[in-house]
Amino acid sequence: MPDGAGRSFTFLEQAAIADQIDTGSQPHWLRELKESGASIFKKRGLPNRSDEYWRHTLLNQLVEIEFQLSNESPRVGQKQLSQVALAGLSSYRIVLVNGCVRKDLSSIGDLPKGVLIAGFNDVMSLLPNRLEKQLGHYIDLKNMPMAALNTAFLKEGVIIFVDKDITVDKPIELISITVPNKNPTMSQPRFLIDLGENSRATLIESHIGNTEIPYFNNVVSEIIIGEGAGLDHYKFQDEGTAAVHISTTALRLHKQSLYGGFILQSGGLIGRVEASAVLDGSDSDCRFDGVYLGRDNQLLDTTTSIKHVATSCKSRQVFKGVLNGNSHGVFQGKTHVSIGAQKTDGYQLSRALLLSRDAEISTKPELEIYADDVKCSHGATSGDLDADSLFYLQSRGLSPDVARRVLVEAFLNEALAEIKLNEVYEGFRSHIRGWLNKNINQTVAE
Repeated sequence: MPDGAGRSFTFLEQAAIADQIDTGSQPHWLRELKESGASIFKKRGLPNRSDEYWRHTLLNQLVEIEFQLSNESPRVGQKQLSQVALAGLSSYRIVLVNGCVRKDLSSIGDLPKGVLIAGFNDVMSLLPNRLEKQLGHYIDLKNMPMAALNTAFLKEGVIIFVDKDITVDKPIELISITVPNKNPTMSQPRFLIDLGENSRATLIESHIGNTEIPYFNNVVSEIIIGEGAGLDHYKFQDEGTAAVHISTTALRLHKQSLYGGFILQSGGLIGRVEASAVLDGSDSDCRFDGVYLGRDNQLLDTTTSIKHVATSCKSRQVFKGVLNGNSHGVFQGKTHVSIGAQKTDGYQLSRALLLSRDAEISTKPELEIYADDVKCSHGATSGDLDADSLFYLQSRGLSPDVARRVLVEAFLNEALAEIKLNEVYEGFRSHIRGWLNKNINQTVAE
């Protein structure tokens, strides 16, 4: 059977069954949007080797396992939530369990005026016209088959609206927890974030699943940053060991806006984070930074695209990976400069440490430039730890494993330095140190 073949109809049959429950309750525009996603996915199917930006990330597990749409939210208490939330952080928090918003676990009752954080269905009742104007308008379904699949299932998710001139006084935590039952489950959550002119917000998005049972989490986010607005966005992907996590984010940056994104990936059997941004307002600034940590047979894919449309915009992409065991890392980063996007400043760097002979990295940095007054560069390197540095640290009394951990942490610190919020910095650094303690051993390449 060809890669990805034979599953499109099964997925769409489940979407159709789920849709029957909502017959008559959905507005015409939403049904059209979902039908569009279903039609596109029916034609495309799951990505395979013929898709240029998916050739390294095959979704065979989605073919081999019968995932069922999760229709229930298992019991999760505050004690379990405290184990995955960032320590010491005061925040506005909205929680999903198996893709469904859980109001009993969320803390969004005291929001400041001009800020809305709510589940998809609540916003559909409150602001249907605004949803109609924005939902699905910033994602390229024809070229993003997994986003098309998510759209076909569109039923639940999180909406965040910040009015103009509002600075949200606390970070917003969006926590997605998966607790599968005995059968493999799938979730298709949808997020829409819209920041008005001159507004400011910080978003911390976490995807957690402490289980060895297979499940499939297919997330789509649309983010609109208004003129003069700014969003700091931290994403943490630590799904279960047999999970498939696919995340597709589409951003639109208007004049003098700022987006600072940081991604930490270490979970799932397959994890793919795809982010694309269109800079269509002058003097906008977009940053994609991140760290990925691979072990055993994991495949971790980071695919980014930044399109410069307006003049005098800046973009930066810096990703660092550490790969052990038989893991495979993928970094595909593209910077596109359109005709007329003069004074563009684009920078891109991918660096990976291979800690075992069987670890693998696939990189594809791209520059596509159609303007002449630009400053753009890219680079990609990979290798193992420096032997002289290891020797020096061991000569100072450190054991081989401790010396390796010190060097790896130093390698990652450059990326972590981009994190502005101390609670996120400490939480991510603690997670990285825990990962290093478990995975740095004698499998390091000699």
